[in-house]
Amino acid sequence: MKFFTSITTVVSLLLLKDIKVYGKPTLDTNLDYLFDLDDKVDLSTENALAQDQTYNYLNTSFNDVMKRDELSNGNFKSINDISYVESLSEVQNPYRGFYSQAVVYLRRNGKSEKHSIPKTNLIRVLVDISDYQKHSIDEEALTFLDKYLEQIKNNHKTIVIRFAYDPGFKGDVSKDPSSDNVRNHQKQVSRVLKKYDDIIASVECGLFGKWGEMHGSSVYSDSEKPKYLNKVINNWLEFLPESLTISVRTPKIYSDWANIDLSKISNQITKPNEKAYRVGIYNDGYLASKSDLGTYKNREQEIKWLKNQAKHTLFGGEFGGIYEGNDMGNVSPTADYMDKEAFLTHTSYLNNGHYNVTISNLKNKKYNGADKRYKGISGYNYVENHLGYRYVVRGVRLTKSAKSNGIFRMEIDIENVGYGNLVKPKSLSLLVIDNNNNRFDLSEIQFIENGNPNNWNSKEKTTVKVKAILPNGMENGNYKVYLRIASGTKSKGLNSFPIRFANDDKNIWNESLGANYLGKFSINGTSNNNDESEPTISNYVTIKFKGTLDPTLNYYLGVKELKNYEYFDIHDENSNDSYKYRTWHLTSETKPSLLYLSDGTYGNPGNPSSHCLDLGNHHSANGYNFLSIVNCENAKHKFMYGGYSSDSIDVYDINGKHLTDNNNNKLCVYYSMTPRIDKCSNDSGKMKWKKSIL
Repeated sequence: MKFFTSITTVVSLLLLKDIKVYGKPTLDTNLDYLFDLDDKVDLSTENALAQDQTYNYLNTSFNDVMKRDELSNGNFKSINDISYVESLSEVQNPYRGFYSQAVVYLRRNGKSEKHSIPKTNLIRVLVDISDYQKHSIDEEALTFLDKYLEQIKNNHKTIVIRFAYDPGFKGDVSKDPSSDNVRNHQKQVSRVLKKYDDIIASVECGLFGKWGEMHGSSVYSDSEKPKYLNKVINNWLEFLPESLTISVRTPKIYSDWANIDLSKISNQITKPNEKAYRVGIYNDGYLASKSDLGTYKNREQEIKWLKNQAKHTLFGGEFGGIYEGNDMGNVSPTADYMDKEAFLTHTSYLNNGHYNVTISNLKNKKYNGADKRYKGISGYNYVENHLGYRYVVRGVRLTKSAKSNGIFRMEIDIENVGYGNLVKPKSLSLLVIDNNNNRFDLSEIQFIENGNPNNWNSKEKTTVKVKAILPNGMENGNYKVYLRIASGTKSKGLNSFPIRFANDDKNIWNESLGANYLGKFSINGTSNNNDESEPTISNYVTIKFKGTLDPTLNYYLGVKELKNYEYFDIHDENSNDSYKYRTWHLTSETKPSLLYLSDGTYGNPGNPSSHCLDLGNHHSANGYNFLSIVNCENAKHKFMYGGYSSDSIDVYDINGKHLTDNNNNKLCVYYSMTPRIDKCSNDSGKMKWKKSIL
């Protein structure tokens, strides 16, 4: 519901004692308005908006914006078609879990060899290229590697991969070549790795020292090591696709490369547009001493850094050997200890071989941590289930009765109970199956909120919200709806490494679809009156807007959180960074459009959310509205870039009529820390914006 208040009424109220209209304070000292929230604002001034432009909005939830008839008959309902309880069984999902190792020996003269493919879902592939210390890798050897990775892919397994110049991975000697030869080798093998991007969880940097663990070189001194390794790291980042992260052996190696003080590493939070965002840690001394066999210099501070960095890079490795004399401190390779630390480091993969004493102890000791559901289960099972991400559906709400060619809505509460996050890109697809097993793909998605599984954070619950148009030609009857999470939206079955939910329900996983069953709904009739005001996702233009003031630092139009705002700031006054939600979606570049806020962060495209840009009920001193964020179904204004001038963001009503003030001045978006509108002819320089099409 909206309240419409006329200018005449507001002005009349202002004549009465202590009646006030909202104003908005600002910290932008460049603004020409500075007043307190309680200041009276005279809307009778010549710059006040016309009567039909003053609105008061009520905050509304997603359910509140359902069509009135849909709500009145209880058509959008919570359902219990599946169990919302977590299973105690292991769910074999890609890019995570206990792994087995396999070694590939690339050799000259057609003498390459390989291990057979292990049975585990995740494999650590170690590639010995020591035979090429002074040579380029020949095409025969690269083809050998290609065929091995192809075999792994055909078996629907995923890998972590490391290259090294340690003959046989025996740890006796390393044959590290010149930096130029290493770069050439990285460029050569990257051609193969790009082809198998979808099976690779992460690339362990390697290429230096014994076992490729980036220490103990037989060729280079410790003083030469940082320069050598920095080149190796940069080469991987250059040659590998952005969808692949890399990991280095210790935070010290990372800090040397990133040129930051290791003692202050916990202060660093990287962003998606930075190279460092893709660089994590592999820990081959996991829980083997209080420093993890030299992995950490300051365990507390470096784990504090990993708490953020390992949300988007793969962290794991292998349990180190625990020997007499190891200073363990309070560290213990047990499930109860990992219950505390592994959620901080977001541990995603560990060995189930080597150091069998540690593995046996995990299997023989019962879990006694905080999760009551796992009390009395073996520590090994607890750790196995929690390595990496683990998604459990906690609730589903959907349109119970819909029409063919009509609107279908759905909300899915998903909790990530695993130690870590998914770090590989995946896409969501909704599939509908009728009683005759006919499949309908819901391709006409109008919006998805929280549709990026990479943002379903460990120990958090996320609600995915979807609005779609059902396909035409669906006959009356009952239908099952499934959610598929996979690489791309065109694949089927087990191709493209789909992700399975970990609910204690034998019916949730459909292997032939590679999708998770969520619930049932029915089709009753055909709709001839689609909600055509909203486009489907494939028809959106993705865009960013940035201020152009010279010579000051400029910021993007955006908000701190994905939610509604009565008014908002575009950056934190204590930093030089724009807020992270700063991508927008629109339906046309040449016509006025609603501006849909994206769920993508830090300038990434993402998907349109259910939040849109609008005008709020707070005003500047001269009567111009501050911008707001509202549910898109409540939005009353459209926007277009380049209407009044080549770099303006013009404001229109919902019917596409250019907004004007009482003096018939056209209105545009005004650049400030707390953005608002103003007359487009304002010559302060704050009406100009730079757009970037993604």
